[in-house]
Amino acid sequence: MFSAYPRLATTFGLVLGFAAAYAEQGFIQLSTYPTVSVADGRSTTAVYAEVRDPSGRAVPDGTEVLFSTTLGTFRESLVKTINGRAYATLVSGGTAGIAKITASAIGASVTPSVLEFEFVADRKMLSSALEYVEIVAPSYMHYTVDSRQISASGANHGVSLRYRDVEIEADDLQLDVPTYEVRARNAKLKVGKESHVYSQLYYRLNLRRGYGTTTFKAPRWTTLAPVGRGLQFATIDVDGAAIPARNEDRFGLAQIVAGEPKPTTETVSNNLFELADLSDSPSTISARKVVVFPQKGVQFQKADMYIGGRKVMSMPLYELTMSGQTSPIATDQLVSVFDNQLAINYPYYLSLRPGQTSLLRFHTGDRYNRGVGSSGGAFLDYELNWNHGDDVDGNLTFSGIGRSDWMLSAHQYTRWGERTQAVLQGELLANRTFFGNASLSRQFEGFQASLSSSHTETLRGIKTSTQQDSLVIEKDPIKMGKLPVQLYYGLTSNSTRSTFGSQSGSGVQLRAQSSAIPFNKTTSLTSSLTLAKLYGSSNNPGLTILGSTALSHRFGNSANTVLSYDFTRDGLNDAVLGEHRLSLSGSLFYGNTNLTLYTTRGLDKDRFALYGDLSYRLGGLWRTGVSYTLDKYQGESYLDYTFVLGYRVGWRDIGLTWSYRTKRIGFQLLGASF
Repeated sequence: MFSAYPRLATTFGLVLGFAAAYAEQGFIQLSTYPTVSVADGRSTTAVYAEVRDPSGRAVPDGTEVLFSTTLGTFRESLVKTINGRAYATLVSGGTAGIAKITASAIGASVTPSVLEFEFVADRKMLSSALEYVEIVAPSYMHYTVDSRQISASGANHGVSLRYRDVEIEADDLQLDVPTYEVRARNAKLKVGKESHVYSQLYYRLNLRRGYGTTTFKAPRWTTLAPVGRGLQFATIDVDGAAIPARNEDRFGLAQIVAGEPKPTTETVSNNLFELADLSDSPSTISARKVVVFPQKGVQFQKADMYIGGRKVMSMPLYELTMSGQTSPIATDQLVSVFDNQLAINYPYYLSLRPGQTSLLRFHTGDRYNRGVGSSGGAFLDYELNWNHGDDVDGNLTFSGIGRSDWMLSAHQYTRWGERTQAVLQGELLANRTFFGNASLSRQFEGFQASLSSSHTETLRGIKTSTQQDSLVIEKDPIKMGKLPVQLYYGLTSNSTRSTFGSQSGSGVQLRAQSSAIPFNKTTSLTSSLTLAKLYGSSNNPGLTILGSTALSHRFGNSANTVLSYDFTRDGLNDAVLGEHRLSLSGSLFYGNTNLTLYTTRGLDKDRFALYGDLSYRLGGLWRTGVSYTLDKYQGESYLDYTFVLGYRVGWRDIGLTWSYRTKRIGFQLLGASF
């Protein structure tokens, strides 16, 4: 419940007064399922673009949405909306990394959207998205929103942590969520059947390695004694005879591999075991029980939220999402103000536990797009999420309850053993449109097979339907001698059937993928090339060629850039985006300056996009910044740039904004919540 009701009411009154003259913008909300994929050149991911006008209504049917990505390829880059939704299939490339997926609405006054999507190098790394850490502390536990650390205390091993087969009981414990690092005092560490007590403990949960001070078995050596033609460590008995060294109990620093302490000769700094001072954190959440999904969010039971050391809100159940979380204030995900508009995102949790979460969510004024504006419309959603270890993950959502543009969606990921996995998903939009997608992959002895299928159909009005199917059978990679290249070859088949026509083709595919080729310690190059020859009624009766190369360079610890070139000739996407494309992305974090930049240009098509964000802190209180968005395609363009002047009050920024599109000054509370 809220504290300080009169002050809260006054604050909300001021906020609503400023919000009366809000400036809404149309938006594109991008989402994917699954949320991470493998860079194997075969796996597919469904990408969803929800496009709404400034009032929150779905844009007219047939609005064209242009998709692009810096890694992988889309089966179709230009897709038309149905009931405000556009669906595209992303096929992974051969390079691991973070892809920037962009979507823009052609001919509509809607801000483009950018989403980061991760391609991992190995299928085993997918399980990290489903891992969770459970911590219980009956007396004290706090989570710091800015540094993402959990600190807990409980006498007589009162703090309990569980992660897979790892259990830790301690008097004092800290967990650094992004790095999986645990520091503890008077701790009992159990990994599988191995169990040991440490007076001080440092342990990386995901690596199952660390250091600790404990009693362990170690050989006691006093001298070197000759044995045969060599020497070995030994002790000397009373008669001067050499006795082989024996294991004895010793107390000291030990290296922990899995759960077993072993002698170490490494030098370890005392700072490794020190618990961080988190008292200066601007915002914390206190709870009796916390469940951490390191890649997703943190769940709290009996949560009390503190700002500046004062409790401002209590909730019996609460989940703080990590994706895109940049503000150090705990309640920012609930209420905030963007360019004179009040944005609310309030979840009421029905259940919250590892394996299952259900809630009702009320949200309005959501900010999905770039710039400082927010979208309009009010929504009430029901969400049910479930996962069971590494093998099952899914969700069911009924969004827009009571609205004419409601949507029912379901997603399910299932894995059978280490070799087989499947993804099923479906969406029903206002009983007007159905979209379904399924994929199945299987690792056999010496080769892999991937099958994917998607179907879109209108249920009312003008009847249209589209069915896409794809099959890839590929041999396990072949190492090309001493070259840093792996070669894949196999069979591929694609089929598309729609109301307006059909095409299909089957043939052979050859793919080459290089590992990172270092030029020096800061510069490396990666490349991939796919050649396919399809026979049948394909859009491209010739040779399909997909090529990509990326040059990355790191400027010390403060800046990095990636320059990439992509070549596409598939008879479909090259007609939309062209065959040749250059892209550049980079970031700079140096002193008081923060800069992120992404730009792409088609070399043989009228396609150019530039997204940039620059901020500079003037001393400790003032901050200035600019956000720039330019998206051009075939004569159509979207341009907006926004200037921000912010003044820090405590841990919040109060700002004035000016937008090129609105041509007016706006009021903004950046990172302020109530």
